Amino acid sequence: MFAAPSWLEGLLIQAGIYIVIPLIIATVVAVVRWKKLKDREPRHKESSPKKPHHKEPHPKESHHKEPYHDESHHRGPNHKGSIFITFILAFIVAVIVVYPIGCVYWWNAYEVPSVQEKIIKVQGWEPKPGIVANDYGRIVIDNANKLMLVTNESEGFFNNENFLFQKFNTRDIFNQLKVGGTYKIKYYGWRNGYNSGFPNILSVEQVINETNATNNDYDKYFGTKLAN
Repeated sequence: MFAAPSWLEGLLIQAGIYIVIPLIIATVVAVVRWKKLKDREPRHKESSPKKPHHKEPHPKESHHKEPYHDESHHRGPNHKGSIFITFILAFIVAVIVVYPIGCVYWWNAYEVPSVQEKIIKVQGWEPKPGIVANDYGRIVIDNANKLMLVTNESEGFFNNENFLFQKFNTRDIFNQLKVGGTYKIKYYGWRNGYNSGFPNILSVEQVINETNATNNDYDKYFGTKLAN
């Protein structure tokens, strides 16, 4: 039986995947960069000359003073800026690489085990939450994945595409699930715990009863609508 992760479990898992792992990678790369730059710094160790056994006459001191040479610029350069840039770039690249890997892991570890079937009766379709209205308080429904199925038990199911599940037939599913009909659907997702949202329909497995079902009216559901 699939057990959805709690808020804390899910938060720690995804934060670890998408933030902690890239930070570790970026830190390692920055440390390697720092060591390489440090090894390239010139070493200014001079061996002291050996004193001769016999005394040599001291040359007369010249009244001309040698110019003072500031050797501070000969010291190792300040590499903090270079290391910081390396860290930032490494973090960005790590996020880009790790993100799809994390998505596949989350899909395989949590979404796939959550797949199940259920018999539902379609009460209707409505715009799904999260669609941004324009300045006039209107939203545009131009695709079936912007609609949410509502059952007679007040349950909501999204009809989103999903690359990993190879689901791209959102319009077909919208047409199959007629208002007033009873169907067995396959879906994934959960409503409790972390990543709480609406489960997503994968397919229509069986038509149970379409006696009183009516075809979905495109004019009713698609086009420009007032936001709720």
